[in-house]
Amino acid sequence: MAANRALRGALIGCGNVSRHHLEGWARVPDVQLAALCEADPERLSAASRQAPGATLHRDPATMFERDGPFDFIEICTGPASHRELVALAARHGAHVLCQKPAALEREDLLVMIASCAAAGVRLMIHENWRFRPWYRALRAALDAGVVGRPIRVRIAHADTRALRADGFAEQPFLGSMPRLILLEMGCHLVDSARFLCGEVATVSAVSGRFGAGHPGEDLAMVILQFASGALGLLDLSWCAPAESARPEWALNPTIVEGTAGSLSTMPDGTLKFVNLASESRLVPVSLPPDERVYGDAFRACQTHFIAGLRADIPHETSGHDTLKTMDVVWAAYRSIREGRVVAV
Repeated sequence: MAANRALRGALIGCGNVSRHHLEGWARVPDVQLAALCEADPERLSAASRQAPGATLHRDPATMFERDGPFDFIEICTGPASHRELVALAARHGAHVLCQKPAALEREDLLVMIASCAAAGVRLMIHENWRFRPWYRALRAALDAGVVGRPIRVRIAHADTRALRADGFAEQPFLGSMPRLILLEMGCHLVDSARFLCGEVATVSAVSGRFGAGHPGEDLAMVILQFASGALGLLDLSWCAPAESARPEWALNPTIVEGTAGSLSTMPDGTLKFVNLASESRLVPVSLPPDERVYGDAFRACQTHFIAGLRADIPHETSGHDTLKTMDVVWAAYRSIREGRVVAV
């Protein structure tokens, strides 16, 4: 792909989270967001204020016919629509950055991967947690052998949305999802765990529903065994206040324990290393200004997507790589149904 021109793209889906995607694109160099598409006219109008000059559309097929071709499309809709929209973009020769969770079912993701491969375009899933600066620093420290051989990773995510009357007000579609926290947030935690500790061999999970008015699970605990032999514990709850975290940064408590000590995230975004003698030291992490920490992960993910297109290098969260993440999520649901450990 030409490195000497701005890449022309479009965003499909202008719901609540799209404001972070739009903010990110505004900070990615040499990219023109030329079109926006959203069925809801109020959402479309609101999004247009973040993308001045973009043409506005209510129907994706019409957008491609009137404003194409595009170098890339970012899909920011719910997972039920991803299979069709990815295929549409691929038929028009556009590379695809698709919002997580990638798909509701494995077959859908396989078709998404195949449709892009057949058209000769890229598919990357927008898993932005691994692009947060503390996870990049944690991975670099693990690669440098700071904790020795990793033994266990623990990641927790908690808030109280399932117990609050207005908990799903910003994302009302969540209130009707039969598979909820494991699908919506579990993919983030699994991808982060894989980024830190490698591939997963087996999964064991339990879940519960304690809030009212929604059919899906709002609490889950997932035990992973990695191919390396290390273990993982993913603790997800929408029924508890966040502990020792920065919710506005999506900074979730994370610790990796190893044969030489442990590394854990701190509320200020730094890391703490504790050796086997219980001696500790802080590991600095380079952060953007406070007000940009949350949104910067979107920009970093989008920048990685564009860099991969320009330099023809693999994307970290390609369709094939995300299939490994989603296979763990789907295995967790199978474990819950069958009450047993499931091989991935």
